[in-house]
Amino acid sequence: MFSNNEIFHETGPKHLTAMDWKNTDYQRSVVASLVQGVYSLERDRQTNNPGRYREGNAEPWWTSFNFHLDEPLIDDKRIFGAIYKYNGKYASADSDVPEYVIAFRGTLLMPETMINDLALNVKCFLNKLEESPRFKLALNYVERFVEANGARNVWLAGHSSGSAIALLVGKKMILKMEWFPKAYLFNPPFLSFPIGLLEDEKVKKRIHFVQRVVKAGLTYFAAEPSKLRMEDHFAMLSSWTPHLFVNRADIVCAEYIAYFERKVGAGETMTLAENNSTRNLVSHVVFRKDLKDATHLLPSAHLIVNESHPNKKAADNSSYSLEAHTISQWWRPDVRCRSTLYQDRQRVLSIVD
Repeated sequence: MFSNNEIFHETGPKHLTAMDWKNTDYQRSVVASLVQGVYSLERDRQTNNPGRYREGNAEPWWTSFNFHLDEPLIDDKRIFGAIYKYNGKYASADSDVPEYVIAFRGTLLMPETMINDLALNVKCFLNKLEESPRFKLALNYVERFVEANGARNVWLAGHSSGSAIALLVGKKMILKMEWFPKAYLFNPPFLSFPIGLLEDEKVKKRIHFVQRVVKAGLTYFAAEPSKLRMEDHFAMLSSWTPHLFVNRADIVCAEYIAYFERKVGAGETMTLAENNSTRNLVSHVVFRKDLKDATHLLPSAHLIVNESHPNKKAADNSSYSLEAHTISQWWRPDVRCRSTLYQDRQRVLSIVD
């Protein structure tokens, strides 16, 4: 059975009647729809009716915006991503119009995907996403695609755990090939306790202070080669500004707001500490394991916050908290967003759409 949320003509962005790729609302809504198309493709597959999308389920999520499905990305028969090709004209690698969009879905609680998707979530939150077969497959797909087609105007996109995959793929492609893709990451997981959701400002400040002191101490004792490698990584990543779409009421991604709003302490040690996770640093300093990149942390980004429901009472409602993690919020005509550009964790520009 399909809910109305799966049917484009019921809940999709039908208000987008004209193509306007220079409009940020249009870009956000279209890319979110392409991610929804991946969810719908896998739902179609599991209902043993792969042609049903032609009748109104999966296909309108991309054909409505002049894309066609170039290739589904498959992990042991399960569709976890898709490569879409734009049918119209695009100007160049710097164009507002993508030539291709590679999109990854998040968790799908259906019989054939539930166990694997939940296992992927566990790896993600343990900062072991890089070790998962799905991530390795995703990176292989993207590497082969870019090598075969050139680093043209290819965008990455994802929702929830799918955005974690897209984010880590983007990082790896920058470090391996110096390819800086445009990325749209919806509700990306922030892999720590969501301190920002606490109400007491004094408690939040104390927790953040203790975290910073502990991380700074661990970073001080980190091996010098590891620190130099991390410095190089941060320097390369600082010019990459993926679009992170977060909701204050979403426990999965809300901490990104506090992360970018916190000022980075002075000095090399504090910079390294702020751009790594406590778990990684403990593993490196105490257990002598290699210092890994923290999957979720970035020095720069376009942070887009859904400001449509700033009401605290609404944010405390459990049903609203679940809604705050949905992909559908990002194409609604009444969504109101605040977009802030951060470069090396410094606020550069803030705009309310």
